[in-house]
Amino acid sequence: MTSAPTIRVRVPRKNGELHLGTLSIGQWQTPCTVGAAGLIQASLKREGDKRTPIGIFPLRYGLFNESARPDFAHNLAFPFVPMSDGMIWEENGEAYNRLVYAEDDQRIHDRLQRPRDEALFEVVVPIGFNDAMPEVGRGSALFIHAASADMSGTAGCIGIPADRISEFSQHLKPGMLIDINYDDTDAPLHHTETTPLEVVRFIGLERGPRLIIIGAVHGNEICGPQAILKAISDCRTGRLNIRRGEVTFVPVANMKAYRQGTREGDRNLNRDLREKTIPADYEDKVGNRICALLREHDVLLDIHSFRGKGEPFIFAGPPDNRGLMETFRFASQEGAFAASLGVQVVIHGWLDVYERFLNERKQLGFTDKLISEGVGTTEYMRFSGGYGVTLECGTHEDPAAVEVGYRAILNALAHLGLIEAPLPKASVEKVIQIVDVVLCRENGDSLEGSWKTGDSVPSGAVIARRANGDPVTAPRAGYIVFPNANAVPGDGICYFGIDSPRTL
Repeated sequence: MTSAPTIRVRVPRKNGELHLGTLSIGQWQTPCTVGAAGLIQASLKREGDKRTPIGIFPLRYGLFNESARPDFAHNLAFPFVPMSDGMIWEENGEAYNRLVYAEDDQRIHDRLQRPRDEALFEVVVPIGFNDAMPEVGRGSALFIHAASADMSGTAGCIGIPADRISEFSQHLKPGMLIDINYDDTDAPLHHTETTPLEVVRFIGLERGPRLIIIGAVHGNEICGPQAILKAISDCRTGRLNIRRGEVTFVPVANMKAYRQGTREGDRNLNRDLREKTIPADYEDKVGNRICALLREHDVLLDIHSFRGKGEPFIFAGPPDNRGLMETFRFASQEGAFAASLGVQVVIHGWLDVYERFLNERKQLGFTDKLISEGVGTTEYMRFSGGYGVTLECGTHEDPAAVEVGYRAILNALAHLGLIEAPLPKASVEKVIQIVDVVLCRENGDSLEGSWKTGDSVPSGAVIARRANGDPVTAPRAGYIVFPNANAVPGDGICYFGIDSPRTL
């Protein structure tokens, strides 16, 4: 597995010059500057403090002054767009820490009169700090840009020598992250096998339900940790007041995968989740602790995201039943919980169809797997006597996905009565039951078309095609679920769902 492409900024902790450090991309290095007052924990960063936040942040695009650098953006892998005079990065007001366009000439004039050396900002790459759901006062307008000639400290940005800007830009890649920290923090990051789980709990003074909220079961799904950390901050500052029951936050369940920027550490934590007396890998060790935590709670909200495009959705459990597969008696409560989270689509039927998937794999000679491979956090939660749902917030690094996750946390707290807030209105418009799966049997079997989870499909429509050209058609009108354009033999190409008879 490969890590996400990352820029590393490291500042010596004991250096008398708080603002001087090194920026590296692989083997390429350059001196750099940070905030004049040095680094600070991201949660403590404030507007105007001249500090640079510690953390790992996304880099989504860059801007350049086309008149000053007419040939700049040619043949670059990283997306850069030209600046215009009307562009303003708001540092106060409703559009705080947003790129907006000036509506009148006076605002453009005010911007151009700002007391700063505009030559340092001919090329800028915005740092994705406090921008998914901006909090006024927590810091804005943080960029990578050219450093001043004397390499003095910045107002919080990252500065690199002006004569290295072009070379730096050529090393940038789409989807890149920037990792900012002190240089003496590097060694512990490699010892993730012993890194503890961070668990934050708030206990109300009145009795009530016990809710657990988990993020980053898959390490590259970063919206969960961001939404959870904002909720923790709100609880600590009193913006959220837990009056009843308990809420336990686990911002990052799989730290090894999270630090690698990958879906898995050694394996998929959300498969075959159970306690193991002799753990064989990192996820087994984490799973033992996660299972123990789940048993202590009544309700689970597990926050995920997905790789492709599509609308947010919720994965719920089965109807009430006494079967051997997934005995359950809280379908009504779980359904009401799912309906309160602010998402329009709910999907269920996973474990039954996953068993069918495994049986077909076995019949075709693929490696045999147990049905426990289909057990993740929510299945274990139901096994333990509670209930829970998986929230798929949207595309991995979309800031809007963080907002979906954060809003779901607020709604979950309100629905369960942990905070004093109006009951959220039911938002679900579509309930889909998974009833079938299309298995990739050999190389050349592939998805037909660009489907997204929840897409409607008419009866008889071609949804996949076998290697010999034979079509696989929808058996009736329904929906595509979990399309996999990169399926290899033994994988599911897609699942097929229908309108569910259940109401939430």
